Formats: sequence, structure tokens, C-alpha cells
Amino acid sequence: MKLSDLLKEIEEEEGNSSKDESINYKMMFFKYISKWYWFAIGLFICLSIAVVHTYFSTPQYMVTTKLLLKDEEKGADFNSNAVVADMLGFSSSSSVENEAEVLKAENLMVKTFDELNLTHSYYKPHGKFRWTELYGAEVPIQLIMHTRKPIITMDGEEDAENFLIVQIINEDEFELETPSGAKKTYSFGKRLSNQYGEFSIVKNPALAGSSDSVEVVQVVENEPIRIEFYDPKAVAKYYAENLTVDIVNKLASVVSISLLDAHPKKGTDIMLKLIDVYNQEAENEKNTIARNTITFIDEQLVGLTDELKEIEGESEQYKLNNSITDVSAEAQLYLSSTTVNRQQLSEFSIQIDVLESIESYLKNQGSEYEMVPSTLSIQDPTLTGLIANFNQLQRERERMLRTTQPNNPIVLNINQQLSSLRSSIIENLRNIKNGLMISRDNLQATSNQFQGRASRVPTMERELLEISRQQGIKQQHYLYLIQKREEAILTLAATTVSNTKIIDPPASSDYPVSPNKKLTFAFSLMLGLAIPFGFLFIKDLWQGRIELKSDVEKITSTKVLGEISRNPGKSGVIAIKKNKRTLIAEQFRFIRSNLAFSTYQQANKVIMVTSGISGEGKTFFSINLAISLGLTGKRVVVLEFDLRKPAMLSALGMEVPIGISEYLEQDIYELDEIIHPLTEAENVSIIGCGKIPENPAELMMGDKLLRLLEDLSSRFDYVVIDTAPIGLVSDSFMLSEIADVTIFMLRYNYSTRAQVKTIEDIRLNKKFKLPLIVLNDAKLEMTYGYTATYGKNYYQNT
Repeated sequence: MKLSDLLKEIEEEEGNSSKDESINYKMMFFKYISKWYWFAIGLFICLSIAVVHTYFSTPQYMVTTKLLLKDEEKGADFNSNAVVADMLGFSSSSSVENEAEVLKAENLMVKTFDELNLTHSYYKPHGKFRWTELYGAEVPIQLIMHTRKPIITMDGEEDAENFLIVQIINEDEFELETPSGAKKTYSFGKRLSNQYGEFSIVKNPALAGSSDSVEVVQVVENEPIRIEFYDPKAVAKYYAENLTVDIVNKLASVVSISLLDAHPKKGTDIMLKLIDVYNQEAENEKNTIARNTITFIDEQLVGLTDELKEIEGESEQYKLNNSITDVSAEAQLYLSSTTVNRQQLSEFSIQIDVLESIESYLKNQGSEYEMVPSTLSIQDPTLTGLIANFNQLQRERERMLRTTQPNNPIVLNINQQLSSLRSSIIENLRNIKNGLMISRDNLQATSNQFQGRASRVPTMERELLEISRQQGIKQQHYLYLIQKREEAILTLAATTVSNTKIIDPPASSDYPVSPNKKLTFAFSLMLGLAIPFGFLFIKDLWQGRIELKSDVEKITSTKVLGEISRNPGKSGVIAIKKNKRTLIAEQFRFIRSNLAFSTYQQANKVIMVTSGISGEGKTFFSINLAISLGLTGKRVVVLEFDLRKPAMLSALGMEVPIGISEYLEQDIYELDEIIHPLTEAENVSIIGCGKIPENPAELMMGDKLLRLLEDLSSRFDYVVIDTAPIGLVSDSFMLSEIADVTIFMLRYNYSTRAQVKTIEDIRLNKKFKLPLIVLNDAKLEMTYGYTATYGKNYYQNT
């Protein structure tokens, strides 16, 4: 491959890619606007549905409120107090995310409907086939349900005939109509019964004391009131599913609650009751925990009190049996008493030894007239006095013996006194010693007793400690339960504040938000345009037909000579004549000019016109192309070479006896015999097909065909060959070497993209010389962007 050819192919591929990216929106607009009737039908149907929908849809009001929920993590603990905050185990812990889900719970809505006693609704007529809901003081009557029977359902759906129609007759009577059409008159307050249960219909108590109650009754006196029964659980479930709970801010514990309802007052009451039920559930949950705690503690205290009394009795009996009050204090007392006793025993022993030594001194022979030593530690006044007297007489005797004789009566008298005192002293010593010995023995016994009890102190202390330990555990458990019981009691008394704080009270919108008429009609308008557009778009994709020039340019790089508009058919198959300035005529002149530029400095004598399938207008184009070339003074001959299904002569209204098939099969005919001038055009001749041959392919493979075309090329300036479609037979491929130019006809909304791909394959593989494309059946606005008005003013109509 040459470098120039390679560069050319690269340039063509880049051109294709750029074409693929570009979208001619104006062409697409004109393409779809031409099928305006589809869009008109779509708009009519969708807008009709929108009208019916808005008419029969029940208007819905939006009821909204804002709540501040308790969330300790975000600091929203508005109902806490110091007492409850200190009660570990009874403080509630919640998050705004969890509480938002609780608010949407179906169970809460069911309880809301139960407390509001919403088991039926009231309606009055509102236009043709429509009813509007009444609520509260708007209803002049009230249905009181005494006993309710379950509504019979079919396949999970409520019975469609679960209603009654009440017609007020006067102040005392009303007419009741059942779904079956039966009517009967009853008095207000009469107890009635049907498949829904037992009920009574009375005057609305809300209007009993109102001065305008009669006026309200008169307003609706002539209008029927429809009472519809429903399953509260099913309706509550519907409301719960349509309840919207949004967290306003991630940093705050504020939620926005919204609800749709047909009556604003009813929706507001439902919202208020829902909040009330939510607070009751939260309070009941906290109180339930506290009550259960109190019950559990009371049960525990019964057995714990008996156990504590039993342990205290054991401790008391143990102390009584061991004669102790405080083991540690008595042990200290035993130790101190033992020490004192030992000191006293030592003193007693010393005193006894002193007494015995004095006694033995007095009894010793030779010591009768000796001085008695001092008693030292003996603190006895009698003994001390006797010894003092005895020693005094001893001193007096010694003084007398210095001057007198031992047998002196005075001396003898003193001796006698000393003997008596000695006896008294010895007797006194014995008495004192005996007393001290008794005291010593008693003290020794007491000391032994103290030592015995002191040795048992560790055992008593251990045993008493075990009893005290059990007593302490039970007492601590008892005090803990008492404390928690008091906390639970305080919780019941202190946690009466609701779990929410209403920031914005429930309020309904001033106007219905559903159905949104503007949005409904806008959506219907868009849908009315989108459905036909989507249908046509899918249809085009499914069929794969070309609709725009850009569709062809995206697939192939084959040059497009031009576009031809639809022939109105008023002038027959010939669309161009001298001095004729119609749109189609000018289009053929434009194609003629493009053909000259496209074949500049290239052979263009033999022009073959073909198509992908039959019906794309190749015969029409061949005739008019030849006429346009003849108008320039060139001699042109047109060959009807579709030997299988010829249509040129019949379109021109010509009848010739012989044609190409006879000329090629037999050698008896001359060329001039098959050439016939076209009387309606200058410089144009026609060669018909003749009779349809049995072997057209073999007939075209002969050498006589080449000689025929050579002769025609020498006699005419242009030879236009109208050949068979390439997508059906192979006749055109047999003429590929003879034709200088090959023009492929494509028809808008008829030819397929597969045919264009075939043309691209022919171009890439160079199966035909100089392939070109002409687009047929184009609309004026789809060709050069001209408007239809401009085209009508610029071109001739005929």
C-alpha cells in the first residue's frame, strides 16, 4: 500500500470519528416533528389520564411537626434531674436514630387509632362520582360502634362494599342505605346490627350545644353521608408506612415528622395522639423497669431479712455462751490483768519471804535480846508498832544493864515484856503471812484463769469473725436492696416528664399537596412527548433504517453526492426539464455539479446506478440524472440493465419491441434498432431491457456486452446503466470493471444501516470504481436545514 493511500485512509477514519461525535440536533428535531401526529396522540392520552387522575384523586394535606428527642450523646437530656441522674441503672439511654425508628413503628400507629377510636370515616358528595371526607364537628351525625365484627376480606383485601349511606330526613329520623341498595328509615339512637357489628347513629354531640348545629344539619340535610368501615390495623399500617421521620441535623436531636391525610384536622389529631402514645410508651417502659425492680427487691428482702435475723441471733448466742462483748478489748484486758497479777504475786512472795525471815530470826536461840530488823515492804501498822515497841524495850534493857545487874527486877520486868512482845510479833507475822499466802493463791488462780481465756481469744476471734463476716455480707446486701428500692420509688415519682419536647406543634398545609396538579400535568406533558419519542427511537433502532444524512456519514466514508426529495408524482417519473426550477430539479442539478467535481480529471463516461434492495429509487434517479446531463448539451443513453425486474420503460410509458436481452442473445439486431430517443427530454436516449432472459448472469458475461458498451461510449458522452440491486443479485458486480462511476441509491426510512455497511465494505475493498452515494426521499428541512416556508418561496411548485 502506498503512503498516500495509507494517509488517506487515516484521514477518512478520523473524519468518521469526528462525525460520530457530532450530533445534528436540528436534523433530529425535524425528523421527529415530521411525525407530529404520534406526539399529538401521546399528549392527548397522557393529559386525559392526568385530568382523570386529578379529578378522582383524593386531595391530601401535609401535616408536619418538629420534635426534640432525648439523646444523651448529643446533650439533649431536657427531662433529667439531679435525683434521677444519680440513680444508676434507672436512667434511660437513647439515641435520636433509634427513637426515629420507634416513631415509625406500626405498633404505635395501631395504638393511636385504638385510642382515637378510628374505625370508620364520613364522606359527603363532591362532584360527579367523588366524595370528600368529613371529620369532627363537620359531621352532623356520629356512629357509635357497640360491638365490632371483623370485616370479611377476599384475597387479603377489604370488602369493597363496607359502607353505609345515611340520608337525614328530619331532626329525629334518617334513612339508611346498604351496599345492596336496600333503604330503611330509623330513629336516631336506635341500636342497629349488620355484618359490621352493632352500632347506633346519633346526632353529633359536638354540635349539641352549638347555636349553629341546626344550620349545619340543614346544609347537609339534603346530601347523603357515606360511612365507610375499615380495619383499623390495616389503615394504621398504611399510615405507618407513609409516615416520614427525618433527622433535621446530625448534630442535633431534632426530628421532623410529616404525614399525608385527606383531612387536615384528622391528620393533626393523629399526629398529636401519636406523640402522646410515644411518650406513654417511653414512660411505661421506664416505669415497668422500676416496678419490676421494686417487686424483685421486695421478694429478696423477705428471705434476706430472715437470714439476717438468724445470723444476728447466732452472734448474740455465741457472745452469751463465751461471756464476751468485745473480743479484742477483753483480750487486751486479759493481758493487762495478767501483768498486774504477776507483779502482785511477786510482791506477795517478797513480803512472805520477809515475814518468814523475821519469824525465823525471832525463833532463833540467842536472839531474844537482839533488835528485830525493819519489815521494809510490810505495810502492817500493828506489826510495825509491835516491832517498834520490841526494839524500844531492847534499847531500854541495854541501857539498864549498863548500870544494874541482869537480875534486877526492872530488868526482869523488861525481859518479861520482851518475851510477851516476841510472842505477839511471831503470832502477828504468822497471821500476816497466812493472809498473804491466801491472797497469793487467789491471785495465782485468777492469773491462771486469765491466761486460759487469753489463750482462747484467737479461736473465739476467728469464730466470731466468721459470724460477723456473714452478718456483714447479708447486711450490706440488705442495705443495697433498700437503697435500690428507694431509687426505684423515686424514679416512679420523678420521671413523669415526657420523652419529647414539641418544637413546632402539628400543623397542616393550607392547600393540598397531593395530587400536585402542576407537577401531574407537567409530568403528563413530558410523558406524552417521551413515550412517542421513545417508541419511535426504539423502532428506529430495531429496524436499523437510516433517517439522517449523519447516519450514513457515521458508517461510511463514501462521498455523498446529494439528496433528492420525494417526487410528488404530478409530473410522472420525469422530475427535471429545461427551465424547470422545482426543488427536485435543483437537487438533480446540484448532484450533476457534484458529480463533475467528484470525477474531476477521472473517467466518468459509464455511470452505473444501483441500490441495496428494490424500491430505493435507482430507476427514477437514472432517468432524471440522464435528463440533467442532457440539459447541458451532452448526449446521454440510459440502459435498462435490470434484466430480472425491469421497470424503466413502464415508468416512462414506452413500449419497444426489442431490447438488450435480444441484442445480446441474437446477432441479427443492429445497435440502432434498440436505441430509442426520449421524446420528453433533449439529447437522451433509452435502451430497454427487452424480454426477461432465462439466464441473465450468463448473458452478461459474454464479450458482446463489452462491445455494446464500447460502441455506446463512442457514440454518447455518458452511458447511464440502471442495474439490479447489489443486495439481491450479482449482476452489478459483473459490470464493476466496465463502469467508471458507481452510484449507490439509499432511501430515507427505507434503506438499512446494513446496506450502508455493505457500501463501506465495497469502498474499503475497492470492488467498484469511484463509489458515490445519493440519498432519496429526503424532506426539505432534513436536507440543508432550510425551512419549508423558505423552500416554498424560493422554488417553483411545479
